[in-house]
Amino acid sequence: MEMYREAYEYYMASCENHEMESISFYHFVKHLTEDQLQGYLKDEAK
Repeated sequence: MEMYREAYEYYMASCENHEMESISFYHFVKHLTEDQLQGYLKDEAK
C-alpha cells in the first residue's frame, strides 16, 4: 500500500504544480493501472 501512497503524493504534487484539481486517493487507486503506478514511481525516483 505504501507504493500507492507514494504515487498519490507524486500525483498531488504534479496537480498542484500545474494548478489542476486532483481526485481523492480512493478514486486514484481504483482507476490506477499497474503501468501508471510504475510510471509514477519511476518519475518520483528522478
